[in-house]
Amino acid sequence: MTAPGTRPELGRPELTRVAGLPAAHCPLPSERTAELLERRAGLSGALEDLRPRVEDVLYTLVPLLDGARDLRRAVLAARRAAHRCAPPGWDEPTAARIAGYADEEACGALRRWRELTAAAQAVDGELDKEVARDRAGAEDTLAAALEDPAFAHSLALATPDWVRYGRARGSRKRQRALRTLYSYTVRAAAKTSPFARLTTVGVPGAAHDGRAVQQVSATVALTALYALARSPRTAHLLRYRPAPVRPAAPAAEASDDAALLMLHPEYVATGGVTWRLDQVVEAGPAADWARALAAARTPDAGTPAGGAGTPADGDGASARGAGTSADGRGMPVPGDGTPGHAERTLAHGDALRTLGGPDPFRRFLRMLDSGVLAPVPPWRRGEDALDVLLALTRHLPAADPSGAADTPGAGDAADGTEGVDGTEAADGTGEADGTGEADGLAVVGQLRALAAERERLAEPVRPGAEAPRRRAGAVARVRELGREWARTAGWDRFEPAEVWYEDAATGLRLPPVVADERTAEDLRRLGAAIRPRLFRSHLYDTLVRRFVAAYGSGGSCDDVLGFAMRCGAESDRDPELEQAVQLDLAAREDPGERAWLPVGPSSAPPTAAVLFQQLDRGPGAAADGGPRLVVNQFNPGTGGLLTRFKDLLGGDFAEALRGHVRRCWPHAAHHRELVLWTECSTAQAQSCGLLPPLTLPGELGAADALPLDATRLVHDPRQDTLTLLAPDGLPLAAAYTGLVPTHLFPKFARFLAVLSDPWINGSPLSDHRMPFQLPRDPEQVRAQDRETLDGAGAVVTRRASWTVPVDRLPLPPPDAGCGAEGVAAMDTFRRAHGMPREMFAYLLPANGGGFGPGHDRKPLWIRLDSAVSLEVLAHWITPGTGRLRLVEALPAHDGHPLRDADGDRRAAEHAALLHWAGTGEEEG
Repeated sequence: MTAPGTRPELGRPELTRVAGLPAAHCPLPSERTAELLERRAGLSGALEDLRPRVEDVLYTLVPLLDGARDLRRAVLAARRAAHRCAPPGWDEPTAARIAGYADEEACGALRRWRELTAAAQAVDGELDKEVARDRAGAEDTLAAALEDPAFAHSLALATPDWVRYGRARGSRKRQRALRTLYSYTVRAAAKTSPFARLTTVGVPGAAHDGRAVQQVSATVALTALYALARSPRTAHLLRYRPAPVRPAAPAAEASDDAALLMLHPEYVATGGVTWRLDQVVEAGPAADWARALAAARTPDAGTPAGGAGTPADGDGASARGAGTSADGRGMPVPGDGTPGHAERTLAHGDALRTLGGPDPFRRFLRMLDSGVLAPVPPWRRGEDALDVLLALTRHLPAADPSGAADTPGAGDAADGTEGVDGTEAADGTGEADGTGEADGLAVVGQLRALAAERERLAEPVRPGAEAPRRRAGAVARVRELGREWARTAGWDRFEPAEVWYEDAATGLRLPPVVADERTAEDLRRLGAAIRPRLFRSHLYDTLVRRFVAAYGSGGSCDDVLGFAMRCGAESDRDPELEQAVQLDLAAREDPGERAWLPVGPSSAPPTAAVLFQQLDRGPGAAADGGPRLVVNQFNPGTGGLLTRFKDLLGGDFAEALRGHVRRCWPHAAHHRELVLWTECSTAQAQSCGLLPPLTLPGELGAADALPLDATRLVHDPRQDTLTLLAPDGLPLAAAYTGLVPTHLFPKFARFLAVLSDPWINGSPLSDHRMPFQLPRDPEQVRAQDRETLDGAGAVVTRRASWTVPVDRLPLPPPDAGCGAEGVAAMDTFRRAHGMPREMFAYLLPANGGGFGPGHDRKPLWIRLDSAVSLEVLAHWITPGTGRLRLVEALPAHDGHPLRDADGDRRAAEHAALLHWAGTGEEEG
């Protein structure tokens, strides 16, 4: 048996993330502060060394002073002061009289104590003034960041209310505003997480012009879509899809009274991200409605490709044409109107006729609320949703957004015709009094107002405060529209935080990274070290077992969605799935043979994306002169981390990435992208278009889309693997090219993702390791030394870090200020534990469990010798935080090698793609 290869191939393209502000915008204490803290630490050490001797001298003096009661009281007070390393509080005459009772050595100790405590007091006084100067300097540095037009422009997206109102002058409000400004400034100067121009991106070795990709967020468009669907004035403009229904067991497919499962969608917005949580639930009576509606579907009427249609099918439905197209390999595929393969949709009138009853529209609303029906977005992948909605509603009169509607008479349809089936149109209450009709037309007016706001959101970056304020005002108004539409849709807890999506390219010419042979070799060595820890997930084994149990060894399944739904059905417990997750966690320690298990031709061999930073070692550094790069974290290497930027970075970037994705599935005949939440998440939608799509229910369509229903899944009994087949019977790769990690997918979709890419990277050779291992003694500070690859210093695989219980940190109360005393206390703490001054802080939950919205945060850059940093840190810690993970800043603010046109250092992070062939001879 030949040994599997471990050295990876380096894929293309590469990506560099560039901080939007120079690193110098991180507010730094002065060198004088560092000197004073150093002197204070030296004096504190000397005082601690001397204190036992002084306490002994004072203890000996007390019984000698019974006849001099005033001196006795002074010595007793000095003893108490000595416990605090404080001055004895004697004037010169008192000190001279006390010296008369002591020998020469004792007098020397007392004299030295007075000198040291006086010096310490002087240092404290100077430190107090210097900390005040540092605070003023920090405020100036943070305020100066606002003079950068790109930063101010992006701040209007990130925190519009702060841009509009945040510069208050009241003491508490001013401190709150300063904390907000600090958080965003250090994020833009020290971290590299793409958001507008807080972090920009580019291709190493290339020059970029700073252009941006911008659009109204998909979340806002989706809320408008659902608001239109709930009004009889506008519901007829849309088509609707019944929820997929499948038997709970494949053997029951032919039975009329089989238990049925339904795919139930629910939209959730958290942390600025929108998700569609599709849950597989028992259908119950809803199955009858869903099946009846599916049977009543009407074919889509044709419209020009890529455009939104005017009412076309007699019921005003916007429609798309059926047809065939070809994927990248020339395979004919059904279009999204092909019977039997396309997602089943129907016109509004057909839905009402099928639902029937005295008030069909009210019943229709109940179908929307229960997830039995959902409106189909009329835009396709790559289209601007707002433009499509505007075109769809352009023939309608618009109600004034304030509520004064310019509408036809009550009971009339928006185009002057009668309601469906000759009845009057009814609102959501079942009363044909015109109140429901005005809602849809108000949404139409609001959409047109949104188009005007879009112009303000897309304004070019300009200097001055007014442009960001105008932009922030537009963000606030659009956010309010989204909130109103969400309430109209019945989503009471849905808060659409993201209203405008923006990614920007850097304006710098970036030096090559992987083209440097030394860096490339470092990455190959790293890849060889992590390959034995890349192993096949136990979830894949579970998938195979469930398939064989249902269809037999060597079996075939023509309903892949139904199989995935049955695997992912919601239940109180799924012991087999829970065990698979636990086995995957255990296998991270020692995967063994799991690292070399086979997968089918539609599954990717192992891949990895490495996110790393380079360090500036100075012009005269020797070849072995310290670390060259730091490994931040690993991601799947199939391209999803980069796909979002394909439109921003141009055709060459997209073509290189397309080639890489295909190389990641070398044994597949066809390559398609599988991306979830394209209709509600802009970042996910931006990740589409690299390959022809394989679509799931609810996803945006495309002219060359292939529905999952058109595929087949088969079992290979020889290798005990599964293979997804295209309609022509050849292996089909379903490449996930989105941004959201697949472990956050709904359970049924997670199985599909595991089928496509079944590998888990359990390597410990990166700084970001999940789950974080909490210390055995949770009350103690736990230090972790810096680690390097193979014990050599060139590649740092883990920064030095400290896990600290929150109550052990000498921080000021969250709403209190921090002065020199607080800075000195933290300096003492950090010295005791060997911490550097400059660090990143991560929040860890108190219960040691998973990371929720309060803890899964980006790290915060801090200086432990800065009063402003300590105040922000104290306020940043949440009530549920049990510990902080404090990590050395490597590179530090002055250690980044990338410089901008002004010569200022810029933080940068690089992404490199690694992939393995899967089998082969061991490489040297």
